Amino acid sequence: MSDKKERKLTKREQRRKEKFIEKCHLMEKDGYKVENLFFSILLVNILGLLVILPINFLFLAIYYLFNDYTPNDNTYSPYIGLIFIALMLLLIVVHELIHGITWGHFAAEGRKSIEFGVIWQALTPYCTCSSPLTKGEYIKGALMPTIVLGFIPGIIAAITGWVPLLILSQLMILAGAGDVLIVARLLLHRPKNAKVVYLDHPTECGLVAFVKKND
Repeated sequence: MSDKKERKLTKREQRRKEKFIEKCHLMEKDGYKVENLFFSILLVNILGLLVILPINFLFLAIYYLFNDYTPNDNTYSPYIGLIFIALMLLLIVVHELIHGITWGHFAAEGRKSIEFGVIWQALTPYCTCSSPLTKGEYIKGALMPTIVLGFIPGIIAAITGWVPLLILSQLMILAGAGDVLIVARLLLHRPKNAKVVYLDHPTECGLVAFVKKND
């Protein structure tokens, strides 16, 4: 990517990027090969929707399999839009906190490895972990917000027939589109006869893999 296309990093992002580069150099000296597993923000927005929409439709199908819902005047209020906007803003913050709590649990340095930020050009909040993780650990941290805020409420909505919860779960599943896409990319990464650890990229959407061939 050329310099013209690179977004301007904040001081905190620049500091994280420098530490990330140092980490990559150390891993390379230790015999690891660095492989990029990240996407551009635009690609995440496009491919992420293609990956996540079938999951949305699945939870809608589950809901309508158990519920014959007919809208009525008592379901909504003039303030429902404002309530949902406020909830979404709150849950977006919670989404990133769940990333941080889960990855921090597995990280060697715990919560010290976790940082949060916002890519203002794309209005995209993010959480990043500066400690290498195993594939399973990274996947758990990546998917946990969508499971907690999307899948579980979707199942509860199907059981209770509560439409507002169904809508909220659908929105939170959509919010996890980028995470699901990154996990799909990670699952396709299967180096043979090698030791692999994964490190979250500090400024891009995704991660890098450190691959060391076994002797």
